[in-house]
Amino acid sequence: MYPKYFFERFWEGEQKNQLFVGMSFDNSLNRKFKTINGASKKIGFKKAFRVGLDTEANSINDVIFDGIAHSKMLLFDLSNDERTGEINHNVIYELGIANVIREPFDMVLIRKKTKEKIKLPFDIQGLNINFFNEKLTVNFIKKKVRDALKNQKWHKSKMVKAVSESIDDLGLGLMIDIGRRPKGWNHFNTLSFDSLRKLSVHRLMDLGILWFATGKKKNPQEHAYHWTSFGHEVMKYLSIPQMTFKEFKKRPEFKDSLKNLEIYYQSKGWNSKKIKKAIDKAKRQK
Repeated sequence: MYPKYFFERFWEGEQKNQLFVGMSFDNSLNRKFKTINGASKKIGFKKAFRVGLDTEANSINDVIFDGIAHSKMLLFDLSNDERTGEINHNVIYELGIANVIREPFDMVLIRKKTKEKIKLPFDIQGLNINFFNEKLTVNFIKKKVRDALKNQKWHKSKMVKAVSESIDDLGLGLMIDIGRRPKGWNHFNTLSFDSLRKLSVHRLMDLGILWFATGKKKNPQEHAYHWTSFGHEVMKYLSIPQMTFKEFKKRPEFKDSLKNLEIYYQSKGWNSKKIKKAIDKAKRQK
């Protein structure tokens, strides 16, 4: 699959809590990857992710594109491939894709020091490369990735800017009216929306700003639209401030939300005592 086709159709509004690692498929690098994976977990990532030799050939590109697009942080090993004496071409290709759709603060580049004069491809000579000695250590990875995370600002990315400039007035209104409410109070359904507003909701889904959830097996008819992490970054870019619960309680929409909550509990068959207890708990939220 071509990168353009993938990113136009499979872009997601959530980032995966993982460190994508661009390095050769060579199994001789497993020990190095183990070091990177160990460091990533100590930083707080769920894991480091690397495409391996066990990945099905016809899905390798899709897996790589997904990792580059949706991992919280990317790390590329630009050390010379021992088999060829130069940087692995696949890694250069992956880095090129990352440079198009991600920001410099989303990437950490590392390279093993060599005695001979370094010959880097022209296109990456100006990038910030972190050099390590003979052995790659956990502490080295931890420091470089943590420094990058401190500078990471998703709402300033090219993707957020492009999406923010693609939103219509109705979508903007939904973000202002509903999206900036505090967490737990900003999901909604479209039963009372007119056709134009419903179309705007679908547009926001296409842009990765909203996602649709159902009750699945327990209650498949139950559903709601939720704002993605990416959607909140778009709101931040557009200077739409998130409301605190204290601010939300003063707004008339809060009473409407409590009424909807009561109706929802009634539909689940709760008795009045249990409903009152749940509503009182919701009112005391901080």
